[in-house]
Amino acid sequence: MIKKCFLCGGKTTKKLITAENWWGSDLTLIENVPSWVCDNCGEQYFEPEVCEELDRLRKTPPANKKLIQIPVYNFPKTGHPY
Repeated sequence: MIKKCFLCGGKTTKKLITAENWWGSDLTLIENVPSWVCDNCGEQYFEPEVCEELDRLRKTPPANKKLIQIPVYNFPKTGHPY
């Protein structure tokens, strides 16, 4: 159990989150992942067994459960040299 955020020191709460995973240019979402989430900064932490299952899913993803469409935007040019 992770009770305190390592980044900001805030309190964490156990929540089910949607984790994202990229396969090259393909985005995969894994829903209902148990996580400890900082109430202050939003940083997410996982128990060791959850990390193991996420690693397994990332190596051999199951068949698609559902497909969604998401909009993709380009960030406007700001004059920065990068």
